Amino acid sequence: MGAATAPLQSNRKESDICWYPVGANTTIWAGTLVTTRDDGYAYPARSGTATDKFLGVAYETVNNSSGAAGALIIRIEKSGTYDYNTAGATQASVGQPVYAADDSDVTFTALNNQEVGQVVEYHSATSVRVRIDLAVN
Repeated sequence: MGAATAPLQSNRKESDICWYPVGANTTIWAGTLVTTRDDGYAYPARSGTATDKFLGVAYETVNNSSGAAGALIIRIEKSGTYDYNTAGATQASVGQPVYAADDSDVTFTALNNQEVGQVVEYHSATSVRVRIDLAVN
């Protein structure tokens, strides 16, 4: 196309929230961890699937349980800190990476799990605050 010779209307979107089509027969709950699979659609995070890519945290609940892939769109938050359940956390967990155990729990086990952020605050052995910014795709 060549270099611009006039102002561009670039249709800016907020960078902290992005929109993704939701996978078929899928419900994603607000506040949960969201990934994309090989088909490029948004799904609840799951463990045992290192090929999934972490998108962020669901801004809203979207129920596409009876729809085709892409029939609905979900907004995903790409930055911030969020509280999640875990197991075996200690104060020494602060600064450690965490991985999706499912859409509402994190684990310190990296094997076959996608990274979803780093612990920034220890609440208890079963609860931590996670910063997602550096882990999102």
